[in-house]
Amino acid sequence: MDLLLAPTIDGELSSYYERAFKNAVELFVVTAYLTEWETSLELNPDCRSFRVIIGRDFGITRKVACEKVLQWLPRERKAQFLVADRIGGFHPKAVFWREKNGKCFAIVGSSNLTKAAFKTNYEANVFFPLSKSDYVKAKRWVKNIEKQSVVVSEDWLRKYKEAPLLGCGKKGSAKEQRDTAPVIALKLLNPKGMDKWLAVRRGQLAIYDKKRAGLIRLFRRCASGQINSEEFYNQLPTYWSREAGDRLQRTGFERRGKGDDFQKLSISFLRILSTAPEERDDVVVEEIDRLAADKVTTRGAFLSEMLCLRFPEEYPISNKPVKDFLKDFEYEAPHGASEGSRYIHLALTLRLSLLQNPDHPAKNLAELDTSCLVSDKDNP
Repeated sequence: MDLLLAPTIDGELSSYYERAFKNAVELFVVTAYLTEWETSLELNPDCRSFRVIIGRDFGITRKVACEKVLQWLPRERKAQFLVADRIGGFHPKAVFWREKNGKCFAIVGSSNLTKAAFKTNYEANVFFPLSKSDYVKAKRWVKNIEKQSVVVSEDWLRKYKEAPLLGCGKKGSAKEQRDTAPVIALKLLNPKGMDKWLAVRRGQLAIYDKKRAGLIRLFRRCASGQINSEEFYNQLPTYWSREAGDRLQRTGFERRGKGDDFQKLSISFLRILSTAPEERDDVVVEEIDRLAADKVTTRGAFLSEMLCLRFPEEYPISNKPVKDFLKDFEYEAPHGASEGSRYIHLALTLRLSLLQNPDHPAKNLAELDTSCLVSDKDNP
């Protein structure tokens, strides 16, 4: 363990942060406030999992610092910068990471990510190796925080109220500035007829559960080359269709999907299925962006329905009613986000909406989809 005391003339603390960003294949940063961002930090391009989660208590976090992070992040990582919007009293200051050789480390102490913390403030931190079990514990802790967080976007920043700066750059200290209400309030619709359509949706999910094994075998056969894309398309209605009773969306796939590369889509879908839950969101982003680059058109509504059916608590259907539903909250994904990042922004937002509305009749994202469709004045 190394004791890191600031200020120092050798920049010891900042060198450890630079090491974390440069060497990590997984990196998780949690900080109570973000008042500055060092854009010279270089994130390892091989970093598979990355999160920065900040707090907003008392309005101390600065919008300009958040804007710098958004500019610094590549488009595929735009949904990996979050704020603990539902957590009052969010005060951790820690970095956890794993390097290529499997060794895990942490920096924990009094420092937020600011230049003052590195250069002028009196701070005390420790750097130490983590056992694999403690690293897993830290990852799960961060994942739990993520469930109560939202993506920092231009829309979030527009709604967020930062505390006024007093003379010499000091922030107001009034405790009354603390606002425990979330910046993004996600009030869910409960349109007339919702109970009827929920019963329909639950029936569809039950039918899918019976057909799931056969459907996944179909994906495996296509991914391995045992059948081609045309054969996959022709056999698909046996396991997933309105006639089979487990298709959630309206028509349109028949026209747009025919002739697509289902082998590439199957490979991506199976990779997502085989991924551990704590890594799954990152792999979903990677695979959607990969399919977008390969111009596989069924990466949108069709793939998202496959994800929604298999993981109804985690992934929504990406269709127009759902996207319009999100627009009503005036909270869209960060500008310039990749297609995969936009989808995860949607997923994170809708997951949080159910936490904010525990009495809503929908209990997962597949069920929540029915409220979007009913409010769209059409049948699911």
